[in-house]
This record gives sequence, C-alpha cells and structure tokens, in this order.
Amino acid sequence: MPKFACRCGCVMNLSTGWSDCELSLVPENIIEELIVSLDKENGLSAEQFVEKIDSKSIEVLRCPQCNRLWLENEDGSYNSYIKETE
Repeated sequence: MPKFACRCGCVMNLSTGWSDCELSLVPENIIEELIVSLDKENGLSAEQFVEKIDSKSIEVLRCPQCNRLWLENEDGSYNSYIKETE
C-alpha cells in the first residue's frame, strides 16, 4: 500500500518501507511468549520473531496531522478512531 488518505486530508506515504505512521498492535500474551522464547538458550531467530509478531499483530496507521488511528480489519479495510473531545 503506497499511500493512505486520512479523513482529515493528510496523505501518508507508506511506500518507503517502515514510516513513522505505521504501527503494530500486539497482544500482551504474545509479547510474553516472545520474551520467554528469547530467554531460552536456543531462542527465536530474528526471522521467527518477526513472523510471530506479524502473524498476531494488527496494523495501525497514525495520521501525523490529526492523530487519528486507523486499525486494519482482516479483510484489508480500516476502521478509524479519533480522540473524543468533551
């Protein structure tokens, strides 16, 4: 996905590898599993670590202009979330 347009009008360039607006949301239990695996003498390889993170994470895009979060659904679509104001 080379570009992503936020509702505020900001266009995020995602074609340069990992950008500052691309995040991964990882469940705490997966992080704990990875820590245990890394603590073992024959821990995970870098490739296994990345595979585990990628298979269990949710892609999140954060707009640098309005800070809206875009969470990817399983079908590749996105839901947006923005901070509530009182």
